[in-house]
Amino acid sequence: MAFLASFLTSPWALAALGVVALGVYWYFGRVLQRCPHCRRLVRRAVRGWFRCTYCGRQYHRSVPRQR
Repeated sequence: MAFLASFLTSPWALAALGVVALGVYWYFGRVLQRCPHCRRLVRRAVRGWFRCTYCGRQYHRSVPRQR
């Protein structure tokens, strides 16, 4: 148990955790976007129009924020 506590507080483990968190943030930023109508996270529209699964309205990557 002491090894786990010392490992989790080491600078290398915290740096690795930061890199992983940054990678997850970047990945979800590339895959998801906010619906311009209801502001929920939805799949990013790369081509064409998608329909939001929550509010049912269509959105495109170029649709500006409505709220």
